[in-house]
Amino acid sequence: KKLCLTSGQILVLTPYMTMMFEVEDLAVASPATVSRCGMVYMEPVSLGTTPLIDSWFQSLPDSL
Repeated sequence: KKLCLTSGQILVLTPYMTMMFEVEDLAVASPATVSRCGMVYMEPVSLGTTPLIDSWFQSLPDSL
């Protein structure tokens, strides 16, 4: 497995490495990128506000 950057640099991954990316959209993804990725798409409206609130709570300092 390897990750090819737009700069031309190639990062070789070991068998023990996994990369995961979260993107807002695939507007600039190439067909090659899309064909090699496993995609899980969820409509933001179907998630509701719970993930947003949970994320915000996790970002608060422990001293509150």
